[in-house]
Amino acid sequence: MRGSLKQLLVNSTGGRTAKIGPGGGNTAGTVDSPWVERFLMLHRQVRSAVARADRAGTGTKNAKGDDVKLFDLAANDAALAVFRKLKLSAIVDSEECGRLEIGPGTPRHHLVLDPVGGSDNWARGLPLSALSCAVLPIDAPLHPDWVEAALVGLLDQDTPLIALKGSGAWRGSDRIETSKLRNIAGAVVSVELNHHSPSPGLARLMAAARGVRCYGCASRALSLVATGATDAHVDVRGRLTAESYLAATRLVIEAGGWVAGLDGATLTAPESLTGRVSLVAASSRELCDEIVKVLGDGGH
Repeated sequence: MRGSLKQLLVNSTGGRTAKIGPGGGNTAGTVDSPWVERFLMLHRQVRSAVARADRAGTGTKNAKGDDVKLFDLAANDAALAVFRKLKLSAIVDSEECGRLEIGPGTPRHHLVLDPVGGSDNWARGLPLSALSCAVLPIDAPLHPDWVEAALVGLLDQDTPLIALKGSGAWRGSDRIETSKLRNIAGAVVSVELNHHSPSPGLARLMAAARGVRCYGCASRALSLVATGATDAHVDVRGRLTAESYLAATRLVIEAGGWVAGLDGATLTAPESLTGRVSLVAASSRELCDEIVKVLGDGGH
């Protein structure tokens, strides 16, 4: 399907589209189409700020205990400046500054922000980093089913990936889709191994897959599943926090993929950005189920 995302929203629905609720079923809902332009502005400003910023560390750590770099702070400041310029009334949860209330009046949105996912990659000049922003209703759980709009903006590319709930996922004028692959034997799987030794189940999965990759950036790894470049992403470490995966998992879902916990059930919803999860994201439900089975047969 071609044509811009903005045209799709206006032309096919008259400004309205179907939403899929967490319990299933279609309900009519108004698309907050301004998020497309907001995301484009956000990505542009954050990319510019990061490109100008130094890659050195600040000597401090964020709430997760990760080292904070100067470009992390520059990206966070640029993002908040965009939100304030747009006069958004929202609660912002950011990896770098924690929780803030911005804008006039009662907050209408909950924005979960990762200014630079894959900070260590960017600091070393590796092209595997991204800005992520997920938009949820103000009191919704931190779960992909509740994400109404999602951005994963690559720092080394000027066209971000954007998803609106029930309307698909897009890169510019091109709709993105997963590979739809259904079996491990033909799959290229990314596996996060940072601070983790492969357990028997994970080793068994890696041996069964056609190919294995490790990117060190959850949002980029999940985005590659959404675009069909890889077929699955697996993180069994119990270390992922919401800002790293909420936006990107919405991309996977809108692109036709499947996301689950290690038991195959829906992901748990952490209560804050310090809560940690494991996940499997795959190009199809069949592949996800097969990965879950292999992991379970051999232990995670």
